[in-house]
Amino acid sequence: MITKLLQGFKKLAFFVFIASALAAGFIACTNEDDPPTPTTYVALGQFFSIPNATLVQGAIPSTANGASIGDVIINSTAIPGGSSNVTINSLNDIQKLYVSIKGSNQYYTITPSATKSTVFDFVILLSQALNRSFEIQISALLADGSTSALYSSSVTYYPTGTGGTGGLQVSLSFNNEKDVDLYVIQPDGDIIFYGNKGATIYDSITGQYVYWWGLDLDSNPACNIDSINNENVFYPDTLVQTGTYQVWINMYSNCDNTIPTTCVVTANHASQLITNLTYGVNPSTHIFPIGEPSNSIGSDTTGAVKIMEFNMVGTPAGPKKIYNSKLTESAKMKLNSAIRRR
Repeated sequence: MITKLLQGFKKLAFFVFIASALAAGFIACTNEDDPPTPTTYVALGQFFSIPNATLVQGAIPSTANGASIGDVIINSTAIPGGSSNVTINSLNDIQKLYVSIKGSNQYYTITPSATKSTVFDFVILLSQALNRSFEIQISALLADGSTSALYSSSVTYYPTGTGGTGGLQVSLSFNNEKDVDLYVIQPDGDIIFYGNKGATIYDSITGQYVYWWGLDLDSNPACNIDSINNENVFYPDTLVQTGTYQVWINMYSNCDNTIPTTCVVTANHASQLITNLTYGVNPSTHIFPIGEPSNSIGSDTTGAVKIMEFNMVGTPAGPKKIYNSKLTESAKMKLNSAIRRR
């Protein structure tokens, strides 16, 4: 009886051994024969471009235990077709700057105009096709030949009411929580700003409001902080007027006058930067210094800063009825304040 049991155990052990060997062989064969999953990278151009920078293939250079790149100031919210000014205050001289995003196998190289520079500013131009948040990465080649550690910061995507893109788009970005207002003066003299945001257009054939145009994003109104720090004016091609457009910005309310505010304004048409300016540059950077007084103006530009001027050739609009948009409570409050100021 005992002999039969021992024989049974031996047979069972043998079968377990064979099964284990087959399984191991199968697994080894599967791991060896299956091709590795390819790494998917994202193209930087889907997110932003940098004027006067060189696009390079490969991982952004950095050293894990390298020196810190320094303090980085950037608008942490991005809108399609918008922009952002990046300021770096470093304890080290920077020879070259590298900029990328997490998940990309490309990076931009920027060379400072000065031989040595510890303060570095550059502008990123956000793609009009932008549709998601991203993590910006920055590193630097330092004067001693070493590479800095990698700086990373999340940038939150914010969709504008129009999707942010289209025929003519004028956008404003600022790097801290202030009430900076964008003014666009149309060729017909009408001013688009927080108190006259534009209109929706009703199509009598379809019975739908087919367009939204004008100021579709107004940030931090009267220091009711939303931290979006962007403003945006949009026109579809059918509503672009022939003539001169003027762009102004104004510090309506300096919510913290102990710090400066850097602003960037961009103007795009047909997904391209407008270059035929009659005044200013595009993109255009302006700094409101420490102590900049608040300027609570309404439908005029007294005390505001003229940023740029350009000419457009428009397309006649169709036979659609225009309805003015309703103002928010904060916009009404700002208008009333501006009226009392007069």
